[in-house]
Parts: sequence; structure tokens; C-alpha cells
Amino acid sequence: MEKIFNKLKYLLKTLLCFLIACMLLPIIILSFVAAHYSNQLVYYVLSTKYPNLLISQSKKIRTLIDTPRNAGIFHFLLQIRGPCDFDKIKQYYEQYLTNARDKAGYLKFPKLRQQLVTCWGHYAWVKDSSSFNVNNHILLNTEVYRGRSVNDGNIQEFVSDLARKYIPSDLPQWQVIVIPTSLRASTLTRETEGSTEEDDLHISEMLMLEDNSDQLVVEFGDTYRRNSRNQNLAYFVRKPHHIENLLRHIGQLIVNVWSKFNYNFESLETPDDCNRLKITCLSQLLSLLLFILIQALISWWNLRKIAKKRSFQYLKYRSNTLTFNQLLMQEAKRRNLSWKIAKNALLTSCHPVNIVSTLAAIIVQININGIILIPYHIYCELFALRELIFKGQTTLTSSYCGRLSIYVPLVVYAQIEFIKICWELFKAPVNIYEELFEYTTREPNILHMKSYSGRKIVSFSKSIDAQRLRQRVSFNKDFRESDFTLACVAGAIYDYFKTYADSAPVPQTLNTTCRTIAKGYFTERLGDKADNIGGVVFLQLPLKIPDRKHVQQIHSIIEKIRSKQVMIYLASMGQTKHDMITALLPRVLTKICINYFSFNFPVTITKIHGENSEFQTLWGQQVDDVLLFRPPQSKTCLSLNIHRFGDKYRLAIMADTELGPDHSQISRSFENYMENATL
Repeated sequence: MEKIFNKLKYLLKTLLCFLIACMLLPIIILSFVAAHYSNQLVYYVLSTKYPNLLISQSKKIRTLIDTPRNAGIFHFLLQIRGPCDFDKIKQYYEQYLTNARDKAGYLKFPKLRQQLVTCWGHYAWVKDSSSFNVNNHILLNTEVYRGRSVNDGNIQEFVSDLARKYIPSDLPQWQVIVIPTSLRASTLTRETEGSTEEDDLHISEMLMLEDNSDQLVVEFGDTYRRNSRNQNLAYFVRKPHHIENLLRHIGQLIVNVWSKFNYNFESLETPDDCNRLKITCLSQLLSLLLFILIQALISWWNLRKIAKKRSFQYLKYRSNTLTFNQLLMQEAKRRNLSWKIAKNALLTSCHPVNIVSTLAAIIVQININGIILIPYHIYCELFALRELIFKGQTTLTSSYCGRLSIYVPLVVYAQIEFIKICWELFKAPVNIYEELFEYTTREPNILHMKSYSGRKIVSFSKSIDAQRLRQRVSFNKDFRESDFTLACVAGAIYDYFKTYADSAPVPQTLNTTCRTIAKGYFTERLGDKADNIGGVVFLQLPLKIPDRKHVQQIHSIIEKIRSKQVMIYLASMGQTKHDMITALLPRVLTKICINYFSFNFPVTITKIHGENSEFQTLWGQQVDDVLLFRPPQSKTCLSLNIHRFGDKYRLAIMADTELGPDHSQISRSFENYMENATL
């Protein structure tokens, strides 16, 4: 009885939160409209007042919270095998980035040459890039570090010192530092969020990386290894594939109908290279007008995207209508359409003889299909029904039974999936409220007591062999390798907090945010840049020395996240891809919310994963390892990046300088637990 009462109580709580969310929906819509038009007004005013600047319209969270004192500079460390050829590296960066041009002759990535400045609280690029010098950005380290040349023994401290320094403010905010060592060359790439705001610029192009694994790696072992995708938080939200299948079938049907329509009525040219059709009736005229309208819209949209990318001024506001009219006239001219031809087609269709012949053709067609062919249609339907009963499918897909056999299951399963989505939407307000306000721990820790400088330092562990780990620890679907890795991270953070036990209590649980990044983030050059970045979830990480019970506890927490944070995950992906959340609120209110939640979630964990560890530079050298250091910003002070490429683990840490030098304790403890923990 108590269980039923608790479920009823939770249902009422869910209903109340959903009703409150529905009541707030009009306010959110008004906030979106106000924020959108106010941003457009500010952009217009600043663009008019400062014509020499290109004002940023980005609504990315990092852009909003970025400050000169606490700059969000991403660091990428590449360990390149073989000799260091600095001239070749510099040549490739000039050829493929700074001097690269598109087919129209414009610079492909102009913002890489432009100085980034602030203007009334907004970022902007100085259009004049005549002072750009690639030698300020592609640097060769020839200095010694603390009396010794840089080598594998002191490169970690050297890179940390580089990360501590700001990029000069009078330069475009990116750098590539080549660090020769005895066995290999390392490159440290530093860039801000603004430097990658180019629409077509991918991280892989900044890093000059590509994936040189040209075949699928098939791994043998336990079932948990074959289903390794399920271990990552990136895949805990299943795509609605039934709805996707239904939409794909409908799309194919529309394409087939359009192709047939195109073949019958297109007057410019036909697929079999026949002569142009003459416009002799109203139906041909209307079809031609439809073609002209669609082609003009496509051309206008493509031109608009080019104009937006290049910031041209001839395709804005009032000129939009003029340009679209010009495109309509151009398409009509290509198809030899004139007012005289349209008038003749209309008069021909309205001629009494043509009207009578058209009506007669319609009546004959109705009689043939409605009377004469009825027995044949009945036979086809019965034959299709027989095949469906005995074979489960039919070859007569054009029959009603054949169509129903295809679309009825799709519609039913799509409706079930839609109901599940609606149920998740119904639960979303209460889940978000609980995860953000009820389940978060309020335990104080040393991270809340420090005053941060905004400068960053880094640390990273050595490479850890996952095969040896699996030989020492037996994993299964309820005791996963990814859960063990998180347990080792939790143990490393626990050891760090213990060093400050005299100043602050060691918490039992730590609020963290967690997201995943796929290997394609470093190697892919096509598609959306955000496709390889997963959504954010809130992870209350229990802190203790790793043991079997601890790993099982983390496993249960992850399973709970999978069931309760679906909408949080999807909303964060919407923000990453489309700036969905920041577009709803004014900038000031957005910053206040970010500061509040980042104070409660001072640690961010990023799981970077790939099926293999095969990397190669564009100039052909093998890359032994790639490390990403995501900068903590706002009130977040510690960023932990767990790299898993193939069978290699590595932890990369970026922290505020106030957490050093003990921040390296986290990487050392992570190594110790991953290599020596016995469960």
C-alpha cells in the first residue's frame, strides 16, 4: 500500500511540475522573442557604429561567459612520431588554413587572420587583417626549460607553463607551438572558442589530423566488449528509429512522385534528352510555374547562405525581395516562359472543344477504373492478401494490401514511439527540477573555498594499457570497464581532497557534469562540427577509494541517469548544435544562471572515445597520442578529460592555477588505481 501511495505522490508531483512548465511556456516564448530582437538590434547598432568590425552573433555558452581574465582557450597536445620538420608544418598551415581560398577566390577562413576584440560586451573581429603574420602563430620552441632541454621527462611542466600564459590580445587568438624532443615532436595547439567560429572550420583542420585506419577493427572477447557503444553516455539515448523509418518512407514516396512529375512536365530538359515540351495547356503552365518557383527558392537560399557567410551587404533586408524577383525572372527566361506563352496556354485550355475533350477523358478514365477493372483489382488484392498470410510479404506493393502491410506497422510503432516521447516530455520538468535542486549535494569542499585567478595549468597521466586492465579485472554487463574508469577518477579526486583535509572536509559526493566526445571530433572534416559532441548529464560522483562496491554504486547511478536525464541530455545537445537554451533568455539572465550552476558543479568530466588510436598528420607522420584539455570557465575550476582511443587510457587535466601544484596528484592517483586497484 505504501508503494502505491508513493507512486501516486510522485505522479502528482510530476503533474504539478508539468503544469507549472506549461504556465511558464508563454513567458519563455516572450523571452525568446525579446532576446532575439534585442540581439538583432544590438548587432545592427554595433555594425553601423563600428563598420570596421565584424560583430559576433554567437550564442554559445563559452562565448557568453568568456572574459579576458578567464579565457576559454582549448589546448590540444599531439605527440608526433619521427623527426621534427618545422618548415613543412608551417607550410601546411599556410596552405590549408591561413592562405586557403574558396572557389570564388575569397579567404576560406578569414577569422584566423583577424584580431579578436570586445565591443560593448560582444566579441568582434577586426576586418582589416593586413598586419597578420603567420610567424606569430606557428612557433618553434628552441628554449630550454629550467636549465634543460625539453624532453619526455619535463614536457608536462613545460606545457603547463605555456597553458598559464595568455595569447597576446593584439593577435588572432590561436597558436601552434612545435616542441622538438629526443624521440618525437610535440605540437601544442591553443585556440579560443572564437577562432573556431568559422562555419566550415573543423578542429581536425586546425590540428592537421586525419584517421589513417582504413578498415574496421573487429574485436573478440566478452559480450560487453562487442557492445562497447553502450558503455558510453553518448549512446544512452536511443534514436526514435520507427518515426525515422516512417518519415524516410514518406520522403521516398514524395521523391518518386516528384521525379515522375518532373519527367512529365519539366520543359527545360528531360532525362532522355528529348526536345523541350511546348506549353499548350493550363496544367503544363502551372507545372512550369511550380518548377520556376522551387528553383528560384533553392537559388535564393544558396545565395543567402553565401552572403551570410561572407557578410555581403547586397542580400539583406529590402534587397531580399529584389534578389528573389531577379531569380524568378532568370528561371523564367531559362525556360522560355513569357506572358504571350502563358496567355496562349490559358486561352487554349479555355477553348470549348478542349474543355469537352478533357471532361470526356475524365469520364472514360472513371468508367475504366471504376467498372471495367474492378474484377482485376479484386484479384490483385486477394493475391496480395494470400501472399501476406502465407509468406509474410507481398510483391504487389502497389495494391492496397501491400501498402497497408508496409505503412500500418510503421504508423503503429511510430505512434508507440511518439507516446513514449510524450511521456518523457511529461516527466521532463520534474526530472530537471530534481536533478538540479533536490539531488545535488550541498557538502562544502575545498573547491568552493578558493578564489580563482582564471589562468590555467595542466597535467596528464601516462598511457595505460586496457588489455592489461582486463586481464587483471573481470568485467561484464553489470560491472563495466567505463564504470571502473569513473571509479578511478573518483578515487583520484578523493585523494586530492584528502591533501586539504585540514582546511576543508572531504565530501562523500561531488557534483559534476559529464559529456562525451567521439574521435571524429579530431579527424572529420565534413558534416556538422557538433555531431561528435554528446550532451551533458549531471553526475553525483561518490568519492572513495575504488572497490567493487564503489564500481557497482557508480553503475547504478549511471543507469539512473539513463532513465531520468534523457531530456537534460537532449536539451544540452540542442544547445550545442542550435544554441537552443541561450536563445530563450537574455544574456544577463543567462550569465547569472551559468554562474549559479557552475558554482554547484565545479568539476566537469569529458569522456573522449574512439574505436582505435590511429592518427596521422596531413603531411604523413604518425601521431602516437592526442590529448584535449577543455578549459574550465565561470565558477567551474577543474576539467578532467578521460581519453580512450582503442586500448589506451589517458587522463588530461586542466585546472585553475589556484589548484596547483597539487592538481598533478589527480593524474598520479588515476594511474595508480587504473594499474593496481584490485576488486
